[in-house]
Amino acid sequence: MRDFFENFKYENRDMPRSTKVIYGTLAVLLLVFLMGRLIKTPTILIMIGVLMISIILHELAHGVVAYLNGDSTAKVMGRLTLNPIKHIDPLGMLLPIGLILMGSSFVIGWAKPVPVDYRNFRRGELSVFMVSIAGVVVNFTLAFVGATIIKFFPELYMSNDIVHMAIGYLIRINLVLGIFNILPIPPLDGSKILWSLGGDVIKDMVENLDRYGFFIIIALSYLGILWKIIDPMFGFLVNILNMYIRQG
Repeated sequence: MRDFFENFKYENRDMPRSTKVIYGTLAVLLLVFLMGRLIKTPTILIMIGVLMISIILHELAHGVVAYLNGDSTAKVMGRLTLNPIKHIDPLGMLLPIGLILMGSSFVIGWAKPVPVDYRNFRRGELSVFMVSIAGVVVNFTLAFVGATIIKFFPELYMSNDIVHMAIGYLIRINLVLGIFNILPIPPLDGSKILWSLGGDVIKDMVENLDRYGFFIIIALSYLGILWKIIDPMFGFLVNILNMYIRQG
């Protein structure tokens, strides 16, 4: 445990001291609250675990595909690893935990973006498209894997409550992550996908929106619009997976 915190401190060594104090205080408060909630609902820990694993695999996919397209930046910086310390973003970890504890129906989080240097890509815009869509593909694949387990290994799925809940969360969380990230709002993956496929006008629009993207996401979330966009797509994909599971 001591090594974990030492490595975590090292990976976030460039963070301002004031920010560390704020995150540290939030972490302590969440930990105290989390312990109380875990006593009543231990399933929260399963949800958090599935979310963190899914987010890390999402970012790792970007780095791996970038490497296959000629950019070794992520590899050089030690990001092509499953070690969570290399990927954890303090706010991206604390926010979803807080949302889960508050009983929010919409839970989202993020890891540190994998560094990518587009100048190293061999295939230009095609490489940008492949790298940008890689994380979303991983999320939808994980959801499909969960559905496949239910379809072909129902005994495993129903073997105990922990497995049952873990697979359920695997499907739901990754569908939400995939849909959320494919939205064409900077800095989400969907904006980069749109940039790679669009002409000069689209590229300029995406680049001009980049500085406002985070505020747009916050505003849409606060107004309840974000979930109204995600929910019908989520329901559509759940129906497709249900049809897949029920097919003989």
